[in-house]
Amino acid sequence: MTLPKYTPYLNGDGGVKIGLSPISELEWLDIDHKFEEEISLKKNLLKDNREEVLQVNNQVKREQTEVLETVLGYLQSFHPEKYKIKNDSVLVESTKDLYALDQFENPIELASLLIQEDLVLMSPKNGKFFLTAASLSAPSHWSLIEKFSKSLMDLHEGVPNYKESIGQRVDEIFDKLPSERILERFNWSIYDSPKLFQPVSSKPNVKFTETQASKLFMRVERQTIRKLPMNDSVLFTIRVYVDPILSLLEDKSLLESLQLALENLSGPMKQYKSIDQFEMSLRTWIKANLK
Repeated sequence: MTLPKYTPYLNGDGGVKIGLSPISELEWLDIDHKFEEEISLKKNLLKDNREEVLQVNNQVKREQTEVLETVLGYLQSFHPEKYKIKNDSVLVESTKDLYALDQFENPIELASLLIQEDLVLMSPKNGKFFLTAASLSAPSHWSLIEKFSKSLMDLHEGVPNYKESIGQRVDEIFDKLPSERILERFNWSIYDSPKLFQPVSSKPNVKFTETQASKLFMRVERQTIRKLPMNDSVLFTIRVYVDPILSLLEDKSLLESLQLALENLSGPMKQYKSIDQFEMSLRTWIKANLK
């Protein structure tokens, strides 16, 4: 069993932080061995759960076009062997999907079908940023329909200490972010299912007591943030990585870090992450495997 690719709980910190780090253009998107599987999921969700995974404000067509152009420019620069991009079409070599560049009413939909990341567009208005377009196939217990059109601050309603500790600072970062700068941050939680599509409706409503800790999964969100140079909107990418918690047995220091992170999580944060449902069984399992 391979180790998780990203381990944001490694330092044992369980609090809410901005946690932004600069990355290079090359590091912006991550194309890996799960590409075909995750693109297939996107296609199925767009067909069967369209409103849940795609929401667009009709007034941001220009911004969507810039999102698509930015994604195509990246793929052409760094993955020309995986994509054949022409003036009017793009071919995905691994899936043999051929798309006309004007095939979709909403350009963000095509952009999302070319990469594994989800795409969330935040547009500025009166000093705040609002969710104006998104293709979201891997929500972590939140509903795109419910959150659509809300401000950045309101999107994080329910996140413990967000408004009080970092909300205003995040708005300022968005406003002042240079277009040539790309930032990266991570979130993590623990789920009882490996499914990527985990909207609010899938969140358990009963106390989680019986499932063995060895059947849990580490769920890590890698987010990137960049400003579109032509219109000052901010593009979020979100990629979710799911690993069996058993994978942490490959490196006991990860178990130790997770144990410390659980100790450092506040009660409200445990509830927000849904960890409170299985915390005791998880702590027992970690302790047993650190002997």
